[in-house]
Amino acid sequence: MTPDLALHWSRWTFWAEEMPWLRLGLYLFLSTVVLGSLGSYLREHRAWKDGDTRKLSHFGHMAIATPLLVFLPPVQLIPAAILGTVAVIVIYGLAATSARPRVYAIVAASFREQDRPRARFHFFFPLVSGNVALVLAALLFPVDAVRVAFFTCAIADGLAEPVGLRFGEGNRYQVRDLIWGSANTKSLAGSAAVFLAASAIAMIFFRIGGIAGAAVVAASLAYGLIIAAIEALSPRGFDNMLLLFLAPVVIIGLGRLVGV
Repeated sequence: MTPDLALHWSRWTFWAEEMPWLRLGLYLFLSTVVLGSLGSYLREHRAWKDGDTRKLSHFGHMAIATPLLVFLPPVQLIPAAILGTVAVIVIYGLAATSARPRVYAIVAASFREQDRPRARFHFFFPLVSGNVALVLAALLFPVDAVRVAFFTCAIADGLAEPVGLRFGEGNRYQVRDLIWGSANTKSLAGSAAVFLAASAIAMIFFRIGGIAGAAVVAASLAYGLIIAAIEALSPRGFDNMLLLFLAPVVIIGLGRLVGV
């Protein structure tokens, strides 16, 4: 964080007048209460699978955050990201321990049967670690690079599981999990989806930066390949954290090679 930004952020007038409270409050309400309740309804009354409702939450959070928070100026984006991170964790934590069905429904759709008896852990660990990584990235890297990481995690990583489940039959492979001492099942279809989506995101980033040509295509494909490798090789639950923190490093490095 630059000294000017730190000074601006520390002023009471910022918190009282410039903090995007309405946007932040709307994001929190829509992404937790509304989205979680919708997911639980679809699972209970429309027979949606738990993997589908979990991905609905994944894509939904990102889709709601994009117009409300992602393109805020840095002086508002960083504190909003920090407060939003803490608030989402608190809301989900309270919902997960609530005895009231309607409150519990806020988080229930994100728990997967295959994760039991540690379903809560396998939900909260990537949630907390991913949000912490996002905040650290926002403090350490240029905001445009963090936005690229955000969309990479939202779209590219978000496509891996649903595409793999739909088109991965017959092209699955195992990756050793060095943290949990097991093996994670991946698919070429899912990895290809990550590669293509990440490459497209990088291409858009470079084009916005005013750079075009064969070097940009090569850099975009390199970004997609690196991101696909990170997603495939990440220990279970670590992919969000690693992508959100490492993607800015990768896109900055490649950007310097092509002159962004």
